[in-house]
Amino acid sequence: MKIKIKNVRLSFNDLFTAKSFDGGDAKFSGTFILSDESTIVVDGVASPHTKLADICQKVLIEKFGKVPAKLDNWLYNKADGTTTRNPFTNEDGEYWAGFDADTWYVTASKKESQCRNGEMTVVDQLCQPLAANSGQMHSGVYVNAVIDVYAYETSKGRGLTGSLEGVQLVRAGEPMGMVVIDAAKEFDVEEVEVDENF
Repeated sequence: MKIKIKNVRLSFNDLFTAKSFDGGDAKFSGTFILSDESTIVVDGVASPHTKLADICQKVLIEKFGKVPAKLDNWLYNKADGTTTRNPFTNEDGEYWAGFDADTWYVTASKKESQCRNGEMTVVDQLCQPLAANSGQMHSGVYVNAVIDVYAYETSKGRGLTGSLEGVQLVRAGEPMGMVVIDAAKEFDVEEVEVDENF
């Protein structure tokens, strides 16, 4: 089921460089932080992001006839770990930048081999292609994203996930998890030795 999530904050930005995990296929991916201002759009109808829970259940029922008792993956997650994923924390047990116990988020990805010309569709506010070296798309900006939500069953288990189809920049945001350093202010003035032979 195709959905659009609007006005969400981008985190773990891997939209321009496909990455492989545990020897799997290289994928483009992003994690999208939802807020009270975030909405989802299905068939042209906008709803609060909490409607995602109903959509997830609907997709699962269409696939399995019911919501399975055990799922190995879930599209719509809460950072405190009360959904099917573990708490969204680092090795020190601290929430990642931009997250806290009450944060809801969606993670989606797409294989590089399935993307047109091997690139994720990333556009600006005017729907023009956005280059990786533009510096405009980074973790912390606000975006819209199109995701194809689907249920799956493999030898490893059942789950619900999303194929990331494209991302649109909405507005700037403070870089997430990055410390902005003005290198010029980190140096002291050094005495210059004058060579009298010049």
